[in-house]
Amino acid sequence: MKTANVHLGMICMLAVVVAASYAGAAAAGQADPAAPAVIGASVDTVNHVFPACANVIDVTKAPYNAKGDGKTDDTAALQQALKDHMGRHRIIYLPNGTYLVSSTLMWTKKDAGGKEAWGFTWIQGQNQARTIIRLKDNTFTDPNKPQSIMWGGGFGSADWFHNYVQDLTFDVGRGNPGAIGLQFYSNNQGAVRNLTIVSQDGKGRIGLDLGYNGLNGPLLARNITIRGFDVGVSASGGVNSQTFEHITVTGQGMCGFLNKGQPIAIRGLVSENACTAVKSAGLLALLDARLVGRGAEAAKLPAIEMTGNGPLFARGIATTGYARAIACKQADNAPPTGANVKEYISSKATAPFGSPAASLDLPVKETPETPWDDPKTWAIPDAFGADPSGKNDSSDAVQKAIDSGATTVFFPGFYSLTKPVTVRGKVRRILGTGAWVDYSGASKPDFIIADGDAPIVFMEHFGAISAPPNKPNSAAVVVQTDRTVVFRSLGTRIALKGRGDVYIEDAGAGDLQINPGQRLWARQLNIENQGTHLTNNGGMLWVLGYKTERGGTLIHTLGGGRTELFGTFSYTTTAGKLAPMFVNEDSTVFAFFNEVCYTGDPFATLIREVRNGQEKTINRSDGGVTPYVGYLNSK
Repeated sequence: MKTANVHLGMICMLAVVVAASYAGAAAAGQADPAAPAVIGASVDTVNHVFPACANVIDVTKAPYNAKGDGKTDDTAALQQALKDHMGRHRIIYLPNGTYLVSSTLMWTKKDAGGKEAWGFTWIQGQNQARTIIRLKDNTFTDPNKPQSIMWGGGFGSADWFHNYVQDLTFDVGRGNPGAIGLQFYSNNQGAVRNLTIVSQDGKGRIGLDLGYNGLNGPLLARNITIRGFDVGVSASGGVNSQTFEHITVTGQGMCGFLNKGQPIAIRGLVSENACTAVKSAGLLALLDARLVGRGAEAAKLPAIEMTGNGPLFARGIATTGYARAIACKQADNAPPTGANVKEYISSKATAPFGSPAASLDLPVKETPETPWDDPKTWAIPDAFGADPSGKNDSSDAVQKAIDSGATTVFFPGFYSLTKPVTVRGKVRRILGTGAWVDYSGASKPDFIIADGDAPIVFMEHFGAISAPPNKPNSAAVVVQTDRTVVFRSLGTRIALKGRGDVYIEDAGAGDLQINPGQRLWARQLNIENQGTHLTNNGGMLWVLGYKTERGGTLIHTLGGGRTELFGTFSYTTTAGKLAPMFVNEDSTVFAFFNEVCYTGDPFATLIREVRNGQEKTINRSDGGVTPYVGYLNSK
């Protein structure tokens, strides 16, 4: 994705909203704002260990020899590891320990050989609580010249792809009022997951800075805890959208979550602060939040303050200690005056057939997890004759690895395929290092996920699993099973031939189609194909953070399907006049959404809705549509 001459002209608003809930309340369709922010196993029990291989860079090994003892300055060792492996689709791995640093760790725009990096960097800790990058005390002392422990790089365009920082603690220590914990940047796919960012004395500028480059995103931030700093999370810019889930911010001096114009979707925000929990100037969808105000100053403030003209959807908001839950600078609908909010939409809804302005309360399930196997038990295709350089066909070797009896199959390189391989048997995790499979698109498809012993199959961390070039309807991964499948941190085309549950987290997937009776939950979904992007034919679709590109219908819901969409935006670049943005045929849709177009060709037709043979169309000339609501039956 390239973005040039970014400005905020021609911003066209749309919207979709969804009922979200924590797992314990999913059956009733009710949110539990008191639920914990971190979902899954205790951070003390997680142990990410990898087999020794060329594409897993252990910073404690030669030539870097970082000590991680909390006493030795490891800045030079960590910086050299970043420089050497930036953009090379490798895992920079930090075993448990405390890595002391005295200056900013920089993601470089070029690798050690001078080649453009384009992102493609994964920093992985062994354990969130026990792998710590700690800033020396009294190092970043000037709050007017903030500096970060780690700066995530990037270009002047949105071409910094597939970057990850996971399972770490960033500790700015004491006496560092100018410190930023982490500055992170990624486009299309990318995530920060399972992070703790802490200031020991509460001082510092920003915990997680996602606003230092206005083109940041689409990306995902999930399972993040931030303690201290002036601002917990910072975002800015009119593109490219950011999605958050299970975020905890406490002890901030100015604001828990500050958004200066970015399209944002958040589920599961917990804030405990003496300042405003959320300030936002851009589109904001906020679900299932527990916001606690502390002290006399908080009692004068709103928990959520909309400072610009961006629309707000809020649901399942529980607050205490604040003057009110919500204050809006501009709103069609007056915000509620009480402490708790069941549901509120700041802008008037567009409902061609008079549907009620309310979300669907669809059940929401957490993305499943599976145990992290002992790497000694993993199967690596290289051991079966695969070529990790991607030069020679590895189809037979990959199939042998899958059929070896291992539950995890690890791809530590690039692999060419000329014929499909079938995921079956005991395999439950297909894991890459962010590299490509079948870059030339020689196989049709590359993977077939079939029936097998594991009830859930995970496919994660591939820069791309390629479909044949110039064949936009050819899928690279075909799901031919009713098992649950999780796609995480990858880009590919997926064909769903079964009826099992599907989870998509931080992924690009073009021309996606949901079958009757099927359920799909997506977090940070990026689709960029020309033509219809996503079809829900009689299934259930729940999306938190949907970014699209190019022209064609963004979601077509038919066959009695149910669709809920919470942000974020369409980057409309081509053929905006050729198709409606949303098509609803005898189905139910609630959409809270945004459009940005710099080409002068935004969507001309926003909604086409059909009820019992009667069709109604909403064109751009008819006015705004934030949100769009179309119910098959009255609620």
